[in-house]
Amino acid sequence: MLAALSLATGSDYDDLMGASGAAFTTTIDPVSFDPLAAAPLDDATLQRAARAAGARTDRVTPPFDDEMKALVFDRLGESIASELPPLVRGAVGPPEYGVVVGYEDRAPTFFVRTFFDKGNEPSEVGWDAFTGSDHGDLVFLDRAAPAARSALAREAIARAADSAPASEAALSAWRDALRDETRWQDPRHGGSAAFADHAMRTLLADKRRAAARYLRSVREDVPARAGAELLRAAEAYGKVVDSAEHVGVGPFDPAVALRFVEGGQRRAWANALERIIGHESEAHEAIAAARDALAGAAAAR
Repeated sequence: MLAALSLATGSDYDDLMGASGAAFTTTIDPVSFDPLAAAPLDDATLQRAARAAGARTDRVTPPFDDEMKALVFDRLGESIASELPPLVRGAVGPPEYGVVVGYEDRAPTFFVRTFFDKGNEPSEVGWDAFTGSDHGDLVFLDRAAPAARSALAREAIARAADSAPASEAALSAWRDALRDETRWQDPRHGGSAAFADHAMRTLLADKRRAAARYLRSVREDVPARAGAELLRAAEAYGKVVDSAEHVGVGPFDPAVALRFVEGGQRRAWANALERIIGHESEAHEAIAAARDALAGAAAAR
């Protein structure tokens, strides 16, 4: 979602991830291993990111009747002409967000850039791609004055501190699920679980990489004591990224599934998560210290 917003608005991806709080969360589904559970898709996160991008959102949910189609088509054309194209959810593949980057009057045809495009060109869809909130939900964007960077940083730090317990609990649940050998005795679902685990690991690395970059970028916008704690947190998050990359992130292939089903990669990742929980705890301690330092500086004014 935030990659799509970054593309649509030209905003820095790490800034959107940090200011929205998405960079600091861990959300997983330890029961069914649904990889979308790990992605930041909620509206509150989108609103915070849009504020950081200097935009307001206007969600338009299908299905559309003929009159509404005409209105949506006109507005879509205006948005693309103003170089602020709308986001669209689930137009291609799973209910993730992409960007409507163009259109043709004939049919009509919409050109959508998503993570699930086949090849280098945008996917082409018609009105049949707009059926409901998970498949074709449109988010139009209007320009707005961006919030002050220092204010966004303070809010992000407080939000990161508040979300720390839930993130640590999610990581622990993930580790425990991988170590529960009874759930992996049936190999029929191993391939889908391997893909989900790999996707969640890739998302975790992406979030923490963005968190580390964001914290380093905003430490000059806060008092020195808080900035030092943000640097400590960034270094800890960097170790999380290193641990995830060591086990494997990025493109998924059959070899990943085989190692997961046989247990070697599954156990290696569970052990890595044990170390990651320690790095996360250090990052959370530093972020909490930064939040307290900011509160103390505010009280002293």
